[in-house]
Amino acid sequence: MPSFNFLKRKPKSKDFLIIEIGLEKITCAIFKKDEGQVKLEGVGKKRFSSIEEVFDATLEALDALAAIVPDFPSSGSLGISGSSLETVTTIARYSRPNPKKPISIHETEDTLHQVVKGLNRQGKKIFFSSVASANIDNVRVTNPLGLKGEKIELSCFVALKDTSEMELLDRLMNEIDLKIEKTIPTSFAVANTLAEKNLKDVLVFRVGTERSELTVMIDGHVSEILPVGLGASSPKLLPFTWKVAIKKFDKGKLPDLVWLFADHDQVELEKIKPVLLEFPWKEKLGFQLDPRVEVAGNIQSFSQSDIGIYALSQQEVEE
Repeated sequence: MPSFNFLKRKPKSKDFLIIEIGLEKITCAIFKKDEGQVKLEGVGKKRFSSIEEVFDATLEALDALAAIVPDFPSSGSLGISGSSLETVTTIARYSRPNPKKPISIHETEDTLHQVVKGLNRQGKKIFFSSVASANIDNVRVTNPLGLKGEKIELSCFVALKDTSEMELLDRLMNEIDLKIEKTIPTSFAVANTLAEKNLKDVLVFRVGTERSELTVMIDGHVSEILPVGLGASSPKLLPFTWKVAIKKFDKGKLPDLVWLFADHDQVELEKIKPVLLEFPWKEKLGFQLDPRVEVAGNIQSFSQSDIGIYALSQQEVEE
């Protein structure tokens, strides 16, 4: 193995590292946490075209980052998009023996654990799970913690990937001696930033050159994430992906917003937006009104192609 700059790190306690494996780009960034805020210290990037290139591309992105920030953290978070990603949303229903007792984090985690334990996908490995929302005595709430009630429905979101891909990532992290404290679907983090803006029923569209990823948001929560093998290079075929995603919305629910962000800076979203605007949503998919189409703008010092790494950094702020 060649000598990489990041192997000579001297970690700072307030710094944390995020590695984001996008559809066609690896982004590695170091942030500093300071009084509830995060500040970008440096970033390294590398494009890739297949899962076989992820290992070397990540090493090169990390080395580019270490050339900017020599004091390198020894732990971090990993964001994942595309490839074999699969998501499942399951509703866990139960009655509480003591309705007057506030719902605790232990209770929700135990329920989530039971859901995860019951999932069995051949050749897949679960790497992320979360309680997305809840119904308490037929009242929908975003966060059930601290609330009281008897009849509970927890919407449990679970993400999986091919076991072979997860083993590749484990080998990569062992090779570079990096402790990954959390692995999360990047689109889940991106959707959380939209939910904070009170956006409810949304189709989030991450666009690469040859690949894309669609995230179905219902009532402000992620219901499903769908990787697809079509991107900006095939604009006339993209409507097929939208039709598949729309079928994932609950009956009577349709997105009123399609929100686009780029996987990397070589994707021209302004060429994709007209395709969405011209698509006959009413005739083809039964919309009453055409959805709004918005292209993500820059957020703070992050470009639209770095929305993923920004959203992942905000997960650290929330903890």
